[in-house]
Amino acid sequence: MAQNPFNPLNQTCWNCTDIQTGTSEDYSSTTHVLSKESMVVLSVISAFASLIGSIGNALVLLAVLKNETLRTIPDLFITSLAFSDFTVCALFLPMSIYHLHHPDAKDENMSFYLAKIFLGHTSMVASATNMFAVTVDRVFAIRFPFKYIATMTTAHALVEIAVVWIISLTFGALYTRQLISSLHIAFYSVILLFSTMIMYVYIFVTAKRQENRIQDITRISDGSAVEKKVAKTIFTVVGIYAICWLPTLLLPAVVNPSSKPIEFRRGFFWVQTLLACNSALNPFIYCMRNHKYRSAFSKILRIKRFSDRP
Repeated sequence: MAQNPFNPLNQTCWNCTDIQTGTSEDYSSTTHVLSKESMVVLSVISAFASLIGSIGNALVLLAVLKNETLRTIPDLFITSLAFSDFTVCALFLPMSIYHLHHPDAKDENMSFYLAKIFLGHTSMVASATNMFAVTVDRVFAIRFPFKYIATMTTAHALVEIAVVWIISLTFGALYTRQLISSLHIAFYSVILLFSTMIMYVYIFVTAKRQENRIQDITRISDGSAVEKKVAKTIFTVVGIYAICWLPTLLLPAVVNPSSKPIEFRRGFFWVQTLLACNSALNPFIYCMRNHKYRSAFSKILRIKRFSDRP
């Protein structure tokens, strides 16, 4: 029986076309799928995203390290996400470029291959889980503002972030040891993504209602405005992440992986590159949306020409 081409999480599709595993022997080499021009373009895109993403996410991490004002609970979740994005840009993308031009790297260096797929899948799960966790935090902050202030502490946030990374590392390890497939990771990530989007609808509806009720209380209104701005920033990150995920989900509906495996695999190279390059965009969103990050970035990048003068 033919596989359903409109099933984006088709088990056969994900097993035989996954760039990481390359279980199909006929199409496991990029030279059999991509033209030289396509390989060059993909390499240039990945290299550019790797460069600006590594610098941008490193700036986020340094900004939080050097500025106490950037250590609020939402900032801690953003830091966790930035660390995940940094591993993608600084490690996974360069490894992907190498693998693109050396498709036999799996046979020549198994450790390199395993490290690549571990980083790729761990960071994918970490991104989705971090955004889900920070969204849950925003739901409580806006829906129950007084209870949130009284009960939520930095220690609680750090425990939640630790749980996020335990889940992410577990998924990465299970996939590397072939105990789960890409289907499971994709399904998990998509469920969290849709749940996150639904929660943001709830956040904005609740925030609007509260804003209408407390317009005459300046102190609370100001606090509500801050929470709403933080929620909008994170929603922008989630929205762009969803846009980058969309081609991955739609590809099996556009190109049947059963009847057109080469065309599907060729398209998968492009949509996976787009998904990985998303990690380079987030630091610029923080910078555009938050004055504290802009100020911290400018201080880090400022050249103090006379710093050595007495």
